[in-house]
Amino acid sequence: MPLSARILEHARRQPEQSAFVLGEDRIGYGELARRAAAVAAVLRAASGRGDGLLALGTGNSPVFAELYSGAIAGRGRCAVLDPSWPRVQAEEVLRRLGPDLVAAGGGTPIAEAARDLGLPVLVDGAGGQERDPRLEEALGAAPEEELTPGPDESPFLVGFTSGTSGPPKAFHRTRGSWRASLHHGGEVFGARAGDRTLVPGPLSHGLGLYALTEALYEGACCITLPRFDAVRARSALVEHRATRLVVVPTMLRGLADSTEADTRAESTGRADALPGAFPDVENVVSSGARLDPSTSRRAMALFPRAHVREYYGASELSFVTVRHTPPGTDPSAAEPGAVGRPFPGVEVQVRGEDGAPLPAGETGTVFVRGPLASSGYLWDDDAREGRDAGGGSGFRTDGEWATVGDLGRLSEDGELYLAGRSGGMVITGGLNVHPGEVEEALTRLEGLEEAVVLGLPDAYLGQVLAAVVSGPGTDGLTRARLRAECAALLPRHKVPRRLWAAREWPLTRSGKVSRTALEDWIAHGDTRLVPVPAA
Repeated sequence: MPLSARILEHARRQPEQSAFVLGEDRIGYGELARRAAAVAAVLRAASGRGDGLLALGTGNSPVFAELYSGAIAGRGRCAVLDPSWPRVQAEEVLRRLGPDLVAAGGGTPIAEAARDLGLPVLVDGAGGQERDPRLEEALGAAPEEELTPGPDESPFLVGFTSGTSGPPKAFHRTRGSWRASLHHGGEVFGARAGDRTLVPGPLSHGLGLYALTEALYEGACCITLPRFDAVRARSALVEHRATRLVVVPTMLRGLADSTEADTRAESTGRADALPGAFPDVENVVSSGARLDPSTSRRAMALFPRAHVREYYGASELSFVTVRHTPPGTDPSAAEPGAVGRPFPGVEVQVRGEDGAPLPAGETGTVFVRGPLASSGYLWDDDAREGRDAGGGSGFRTDGEWATVGDLGRLSEDGELYLAGRSGGMVITGGLNVHPGEVEEALTRLEGLEEAVVLGLPDAYLGQVLAAVVSGPGTDGLTRARLRAECAALLPRHKVPRRLWAAREWPLTRSGKVSRTALEDWIAHGDTRLVPVPAA
């Protein structure tokens, strides 16, 4: 069933049930339907047609849910912009999109860029600003007339993924692709009506946006924060008795670090320490990077009753595989690189360099076929200039099949094991090394919680394998000890020769480690990276 129809149904059956909560701001399903209908009416009037495009640049704000829900009603479309983009990037994206309306805070770079381009700005009404009078005037619009379903094949969402140059690349997602995935939400991700889902990260990124959509589809409550903060997230878990948590692995580590710090503080008699475990949480959904065994163990200690569900996917492909870890399972029992089995309706194939399918156990390029993939890019500067951008921009199709260039292998029983990204291959001394395989091995070592493996220029080897690691195991770590501990996990040529311990990580807004920034830190001797001695 389409999202608009589900919201109408929830508005009739449970109008006072909270749909969206941010801080002190709360909106119930009845009010959400009314306000979303107003947004749909304003967008239709602004565009003069039924498939108007709203560029949504508010970030995590109290009005995000109503703007998003209204923009995608009928045949309407929504482009979800990242409010952290610099002014020049926001302006270039808006110039290429040409939206009918731009929703943003009055003095933000997105709003300023829109005004300079002559695009109409819908003031979002967040942060104490007056609600846009056009929205107020349209509050009489009938939800039953405005929140109508659009056809499966019609595009409803413009998302973005980074390339090596120029603005982020924009891709289309059809209504049918998300309806197909939402249909399996309860089965795959444990989503259900009555859930209280905490999404502490940015709603402008795919993980958060889908979590919001899933909550509204199920008739659950989506709780979010202005931005991720471990202490505020833990407080929200307690205050709202959250039953689900949707995060990237770095957020789980932040929650664990905060909890452990509070536990130490509590031993000194501090009365305001938050609890050390959250038994109300029944499901944890994680994506963006694979959960290492150490983070998995810490997550299970924080959420002792929770099923942990990790999914592997890409912006252009949507969900590919899902891995389910029930409560009490030993996370170290999983084989390195395991990312689960295909999402319902999705087929996975591993191909060799000649494009032919490979037998189980052999590593090649992962191809996907199913109803969830995007409709392709609106623009792609990397493709036009003939570059393999990596980081998601290796997206290409072969008939009904698509890939983003990830490398992996399938087991006999159909589980997928990732080895890395073809564009990220390190060739050292003439030997190919997949960074993902090495990262997986490093995080299986005692006390190492996160690892990023890079290829750095080297006059003799061409590239030298380097790693940046973090976790309590970095205390007293030497390169000689790392070599010894890796002996049972990796051949010698895959053990990093250069090594740093990270005091902190450069993160993207979605919570992933920025490899580009990390390479820059290494090149400039940034003190946030501590060189690990040889012995």
